[in-house]
Amino acid sequence: MFFVLSKILDFFITPLAWIFLCILFSILLKNKKWKSRLRIASLAILLVFTNPWLISRVMSAWEVPAVNAQKISEPYDVGIVLGGSMRYYDQSVDRVVYSSSVDRLLQALQLYHDKKIKKILLSGGSGFVNFQDWKESGLIASVLLKSGVPEKDILLENGSRNTYENASLSNDILKDKKYGTRFLLITSAFHMRRSLLCFEKVNLKVEPFSVDTRSATYINTLDKIIQPDAECLTQWDLLLHEWIGILMYKMMGYV
Repeated sequence: MFFVLSKILDFFITPLAWIFLCILFSILLKNKKWKSRLRIASLAILLVFTNPWLISRVMSAWEVPAVNAQKISEPYDVGIVLGGSMRYYDQSVDRVVYSSSVDRLLQALQLYHDKKIKKILLSGGSGFVNFQDWKESGLIASVLLKSGVPEKDILLENGSRNTYENASLSNDILKDKKYGTRFLLITSAFHMRRSLLCFEKVNLKVEPFSVDTRSATYINTLDKIIQPDAECLTQWDLLLHEWIGILMYKMMGYV
């Protein structure tokens, strides 16, 4: 139930939905004063949430900083890669379609081939309300095999549907120390804070390795400061999802 409710809540925590609702109510309401206020509000939301300078500053303050992989002197036993690299599975061509967070997978591969991690744990089942048979970890495992990672070095956790389940089910695999005790958590920089809280909750000690850094997307030149950018709406969606996610997880006792 929590999984389904979280998907419904996603609609209401996006600036684009706020703009849509303001415009919709400005059309439906008969009160002229409120019509005017809602139209002004929709314009204000649009200007604020499409400003590149603002989102770059907020994102920079929120993201967990990346570290230089070359400074890892002793390899970690397992690199835990959280799901999110896959956007969907295209059955017509038997192909994984990757999301903008595929950097999680690519950086994990590089860490493995650079001998910074000994094994890769793919953590992620299906994040869809429908298509529960699209298990991300299982589908992406074939990519690791084709990229030179032997099967013995690939661990799969394909039952999780959210970040808390990522942590809980990964802990089930790693807690007996069969695969070692030093674990590197690999996920997007904007997602790292919530992830660390979840892993701390299940008492699995991990070190963060932030990837997919979004705060460096925008260059702070004059034109970028004043010119609206629709991509900013996507970045705000990510941040708001994380903030509301942490709040909801606290209410549920997940962090």
